[in-house]
Amino acid sequence: MKIAQVLSSQGNGGLEKHVRELSIAIHERGHDITVIADPLFNNTLPSQIKTIAIPCHLSRHDPRLLWRLGRALRIGQYDITHAQANKAAIMLNTLRPIYSGRRVATLHNIKRQLKAFKHFDQVITVSKQLALPFAADKVTVVYNGTELPSSALLASKNHTPATLLAVGRLVKAKGFDVLIKAVADLPVTLLIAGDGPDKTKLQSLIDNNATAANIQLLGTRQDVFQLMQQADGLIIASRREGFSYVLNEALLSHCPVLATNVPVANEVLPDGLIVPIDNPLALQERLQTLLAERDAWSALMQKPYEFARQQMTLTAMTQQTLSVYEKLISA
Repeated sequence: MKIAQVLSSQGNGGLEKHVRELSIAIHERGHDITVIADPLFNNTLPSQIKTIAIPCHLSRHDPRLLWRLGRALRIGQYDITHAQANKAAIMLNTLRPIYSGRRVATLHNIKRQLKAFKHFDQVITVSKQLALPFAADKVTVVYNGTELPSSALLASKNHTPATLLAVGRLVKAKGFDVLIKAVADLPVTLLIAGDGPDKTKLQSLIDNNATAANIQLLGTRQDVFQLMQQADGLIIASRREGFSYVLNEALLSHCPVLATNVPVANEVLPDGLIVPIDNPLALQERLQTLLAERDAWSALMQKPYEFARQQMTLTAMTQQTLSVYEKLISA
C-alpha cells in the first residue's frame, strides 16, 4: 500500500511518539509510507522514512499551509491518507475534493467538534469512550501500542516504605496537585518524573504539605521503564486523558497501577483500581488499602497485564491499523 501519514503538531509528546513508531513499523512491513508533517517532526524520523515538509506553525485555515498539503496529496496519489489528530483531520476534510484515495483519521483526545471526522471513510479512536459518537461501522478502536526496551527485566518490588511513581507533563490536567495532597501524610516515597509549567507551584505544594511522605520532582527522565520496574505502584491522578502511554508502559512493565476515572485506565483496569477524578481523599484511602494488601493489588493486575501483552504492543497497534487500511482498499 502507498500510505501518507499527515501530522500537524510541532510538539514532542505522545501523539508524535505514536506517529513516529507507527510509521517506522509500517515501513518495516514493506509498505510505501510518506510522512507529511512539520520539519521539526520530520527531522526526528530515520532516513529511510520518506517525508514532505509543510509549515505547521500556520493556522489550519491558512491558504499557504493548505496549498502545500494539497499539492503533496495530489502528487502523491496515495491509497490511504491518514490524518493524525484534530488539526490534520480538519485540513484533510477541507481538501477532500482535490485528492484521491481512502481517508482515515485518528481521534486522540476528547473534542467537542467532530464534524470533520465524520467525513472520513474510517475513524480510529484510541479508546472506547472516544468511539461513542461514531456509527459502529465507521469507527475502529485501536489502543496505542509501545514496546519495552530489549534490556528490560522485571524487578523485585515490595519496598518499605513503598516507592510510588507518577509520570507526565507538569500541568493541571495530570492532577499532580491532587496526588501530592493524597500522599502527603502517608509514609511513602513518591517520585514524579516530568517537567512543565506547574513545576514551581507543585514544589511549593510539596514544601507546604508533605509531612510523612518523601515527594521528589525528578524532572524529565529517559529511564521511565526502569523506574516503573522498581516502583511498588504507578499512580495516574489525571483530570482528563486521551490515551495515557504511561499506563501502557506500566502494564507492559508489570507495575501495579491505581488511576482516576479516565480513559484508557477505566477500560482496562478493574473497578477496584479506579478512583474518582479530583478527589484526594478517595485516592488516599484506596492507596492505603492497596499498600496494606499488596498481594491483592498484584492479583487485580493480572488480567490488565495480559490484556496489554495482547492489545497494547507496537506489533498489535500496527497490525490493527494496517487491517483498517486493507479493509478500506478491498471494499
